[in-house]
This record gives sequence, structure tokens and C-alpha cells, in this order.
Amino acid sequence: MDPRSIDLADSNERQSFRARWVFPVSGPALENATVEVTGGRISAVHTQRDRHASDLGNCAIIPGLVNAHTHLELSDVAVPLLPAQPFTAWLKEVMRHRRQRAGAGFTRPSSNQSMVDQAAIARVIAQGIAESFRSGTTTIGDIAGSVAGLEQDPGHQTESTHQPRSVAFLELLGLAAERIEEQMHRGRKHLAGKSPLLKGHGIRGLSPHAPYSVHPELFRGLVDLAAAHRVPIAMHLAETREERQLLHDGTGPFVTFLEELGVWRPDLIPRGSRPLDYLRELARVETALAIHGNYLAADEIDFLSAHTNVSVVYCPRTHAFFGHAEHPWRVLLAKGVNVAVGTDSRASNPDLSLWNELLFLRALASDFEPAGLLKLGTINGAMALGLGRETGTLDAGKSADLAIVDLAAPQSDDPYELLFHPGNRITGAMCGGRWIGRRPGTV
Repeated sequence: MDPRSIDLADSNERQSFRARWVFPVSGPALENATVEVTGGRISAVHTQRDRHASDLGNCAIIPGLVNAHTHLELSDVAVPLLPAQPFTAWLKEVMRHRRQRAGAGFTRPSSNQSMVDQAAIARVIAQGIAESFRSGTTTIGDIAGSVAGLEQDPGHQTESTHQPRSVAFLELLGLAAERIEEQMHRGRKHLAGKSPLLKGHGIRGLSPHAPYSVHPELFRGLVDLAAAHRVPIAMHLAETREERQLLHDGTGPFVTFLEELGVWRPDLIPRGSRPLDYLRELARVETALAIHGNYLAADEIDFLSAHTNVSVVYCPRTHAFFGHAEHPWRVLLAKGVNVAVGTDSRASNPDLSLWNELLFLRALASDFEPAGLLKLGTINGAMALGLGRETGTLDAGKSADLAIVDLAAPQSDDPYELLFHPGNRITGAMCGGRWIGRRPGTV
């Protein structure tokens, strides 16, 4: 039977799936185990024999992966944009890409833009969602370029017609003081609005883009707004050395970049500023994400250790693409900071596969505990997005979000060696009790 003919999310019918290994994340890996799903939620995970269970064969069942940071609006970028250095040159290429799309007749939607352009952006977002689903991602933290861009075009749904569990952080930019009220209005509108993409599974959040693109007063206003509405907030922070130079000295490549855009004023950012100033503000919100955190200082890491409501999202392949210094993710974890993983966008990453991100990190840090690695892409991401009670582990009562991993190696004494074998691939995913595409094992 085609599983798409059964709406598990709206049915009390029980289905069970048996696999060679099940990785609940909240506990040890279980061999020859079964996951039961009832009404779109996990009802049991066990190793008892169940003659009614569908045997998925030599595979692993893991929680649906959580991509804690991406930009779905850039899912139409075929290959990462160059040059990667200096960072401001790469930013110019991102802007050029958006201008080229505008020339082709589709730009960032705005209040006076045609429905054709809005549909074009929606198709790009749907493309990114479909790619994410195919690689086992069921929860996404997306930096949304516009409110209208969140609207799913009914004529271009994802391959399964289902939407991911999502947090849509509206990207807000504006260095000029005269743009503050306009951007605040956009933020308020986003939090008050409704969109098909977010129906059922969605949360709205705010994203003051970065210290070099948001006026300090606008930043504080958006933090106030997020805190008042109790919604998540995300900010690109401590991403480059040049960002720290701009904050501290008011000098460096970012000054030239902002002067070319006509938005730089020498008194814009107080001298001696640093990412810690921004972390202190972010910590006022219940759920906050410091995106990248490539160049966090020791006292900033200590601050994060004392404020567990602020997570750091590490994007390993994007980090490598830009040639950054070693990321402090291990130090952060050792200090008790919640670290999640994201793909960033196709402008700096060859794909949107969170699974490939974990395999890359496994090769990069082969001595790191693999059980902890799986947490980075599941429960840590869910906690970072404020969804830890809903998804991220295979526990009874949580949403039936799971991914199926085909195991390339026949056997091993260590189940995690099997799980992170470089030849493994994702062959199926379920979100909220609904299979994405066709259930594994069906024709």
C-alpha cells in the first residue's frame, strides 16, 4: 500500500517499522528494534518481536534531522559563489545573484510586487524544501528574505505536498536610522501574519541580519519585539575577523563595503563594540541563536555557558568553504553551550543535506564521540529552535519525525561506525507521521 494513502497524522491507526538499528538519541542504540507510530506521533520504541511491523531491512532509523540554519531563498544557486575571500567580495556576489534574478523577472517580494514574482520566490523555497526532505531533514530554521516569500505557491508544492516543521526567521536589515521604523513594521507584520508554509508546523521568528547590516537601535528594538512576543531570534554573529575589526575599531574591509553601498557613517557603531555586546541583548529572548560564532572570544564563550537560552549554530562545510580558523564548537560543548548544525545556503555549500554535513564533520573530527555528533543534527537543533519537546529524539509522545539511513556496511561491533559509514545514504523520511514521497521498501 502506498503510505500516502494513509494520513497517519489524522488517524489513530498504528503502524510499526522495524530496522537493523534504531537510534533514539535520548538513549542507547537498539539493535533489531521497532518504532511504532500512532496518530502522527511516536507511540513506542522497543526491541520486542512484532509480527505486524514492516521490516525496512539493513537500515537505521534516526530522528528526523534538524537544519538549524539555512537560507531557502538561495536554493536556486547551482554552485557556491566565488570568490570566497574576502568575505565582502562574496557578499557582493550574493547581491549580484539577487539582482540577476530581478533582471530575469523575479525579485524579492514586496507589498507592490506582482503575484508572478512572489510565486517565483515560492518555487525556489519549495525547491529547497524538497531537497531538504530528500536528505532526511524534517525541521528547518530558515532565514526568510521576505514575508511574501514565505507563501507557498499551490501550483508548486514540494514533492510530498507536506511542509517541514519550521521556524521562519524574517531577515531584517537597515543601517540607516531612517529605516528603523520601516523594518520594525516589517517585523511586527511578520509576527502577526499567516502563511501556508507555516500552517500546522510553523513558528515565526526574527533575524536582525548581522552587526554590520543592522543599526544598533534597530537591533535593540527587534530584541524587544522578540522578547515581548516570546518568539525565537537569530543573528549572524562573530562570523569573520573583519566583523570584529569593524565593531572594535570602525575600520577594515567592511567600511569600504558599506561606503560603496552608501550606508556607512563613522559614528554608527560605538568604538570598542564586540560580539559580547550583541550576545547580552540576545540573551534577553527565551530562544536565541548566534549563527556561525566562528570567532568567539573566551569570555564570550563563558557568557554563553551561563546563558543556555542562546545556542550557537555551526555550519561545517560553509566554515570550510570560507577557510576560517578552527571553529570552537568542541570548546562550546565542553562549556555546556548548546551547539546545533546548519547548512547555511547553496551560496556557500554544494547542497542542503544536513546528513552530508554530519558525515563531513565525522571525517573532520573522527575522534569526537559519534553519539554526540548525532545529537548535533537532531536534538541540539530542535532545542536551538525551541522545539526540543516536539522533535529531535525518538521518544514516545513526540512527533513522528524520522529518517531512514541505508547501511552500506553489513556489520560492525560499533553501531555508530555503521551509522556514519561514508557510503550510507538517506532513503526516506517521515514528518509528523507522513512519509515524504514514498515509504522505504515500496515500489
